[in-house]
Amino acid sequence: MKMLIQAAVLAGLLLMTGCLGSAPPVEHYLRVEAVTAGCDKGLPQMNVSPSAVVAFMELTALDNLDRPAVLVANGSVLAPSTRWYWEGAPQDVVGAGIIRAVNCLPGVAGVLKYRPRVEHQAVLSGNVTAFNVQRKNGLRFVAGVRLDVWTKDARRLVGSRAFEVETPIAAETPEGIADAASQAVSRIAAEAAAWLSAGMGGPLAECFAESAK
Repeated sequence: MKMLIQAAVLAGLLLMTGCLGSAPPVEHYLRVEAVTAGCDKGLPQMNVSPSAVVAFMELTALDNLDRPAVLVANGSVLAPSTRWYWEGAPQDVVGAGIIRAVNCLPGVAGVLKYRPRVEHQAVLSGNVTAFNVQRKNGLRFVAGVRLDVWTKDARRLVGSRAFEVETPIAAETPEGIADAASQAVSRIAAEAAAWLSAGMGGPLAECFAESAK
């Protein structure tokens, strides 16, 4: 009888700890593929040298966003998924899309990682403010970033702007979320490029002109 009781207790403990065949959740890694449609087509031309270089400081992110887990929100409450993960941190994902768009701008020879001693004509930095699934009031993906443009010595702020976009999610699946996130990053990159290249009045043009003095 004593042995039966001990066996029953052991079986209960095993069930409580999930040791009797409960499989862990399947993990999925989501890839964001931002598209820069037409590259520099349709963007206003800047009267600057095509050899101008933009130094890019790695984007930062709010503490709750600085993680690879996909964040899912119900209103103002966010929770990290235990099944879905980005291939990189949100600031890296968004940064890659923005770098690609800036590389396409007329007058920009390239975008390099910021190093004070490497020749460049402008500095671009920023902070990711949103990158999550939102369930409340319609399933959608929300992405946001604030960008800052500095003179080449990174001492004077030339321009700053916040961007936020929402894209509908067809279904709450890894594929649906990855597709919506890709669209969101593509839109943010396109809007950022349009702002940065706003003719001679744009922040990059101002930096390039000052650097040429």
